[in-house]
Amino acid sequence: MQRTITSFSFAIAALACGAQSMTEALADVNAVFGGSVQVKLDRRQQLVFDLYDASGRFRQDIVLPSDIDTASIHFSLEEDAIILGCRADKPQCISKEIFKLNTVRLTGRSNLPRPPQDSNGTVTAAALRRLFGAAGLQLAATGGETRPRR
Repeated sequence: MQRTITSFSFAIAALACGAQSMTEALADVNAVFGGSVQVKLDRRQQLVFDLYDASGRFRQDIVLPSDIDTASIHFSLEEDAIILGCRADKPQCISKEIFKLNTVRLTGRSNLPRPPQDSNGTVTAAALRRLFGAAGLQLAATGGETRPRR
């Protein structure tokens, strides 16, 4: 029942945002970030966010698209970052690997750097909502094809 409700809510969100293919949504998000964050879909249908600075890749966040609360995606002025939050029933859904510390942590939120050209973060937040909507539709369409984690 929960999977049906989640799939239905993703379908409604995607229709409201103007349904977009996963490839187009990924390209849009990567274009908005302009190289500071690169997003891809792995073979387990998880979204992988690679964060870069002047020295190279410094962090990697991995999350199942269905675990993110798309309504929580927003710009935080205090952090000067775009915030992603987990759904209430998935409190620590984001795997965050910090390469300098050689650690992997589970967390309930992720902060992505605001692209310099997006002063209030609205374009980036909207692109991320479309991405999670498209990823949710793709996951719902494949249904039980994805193998569970071991």
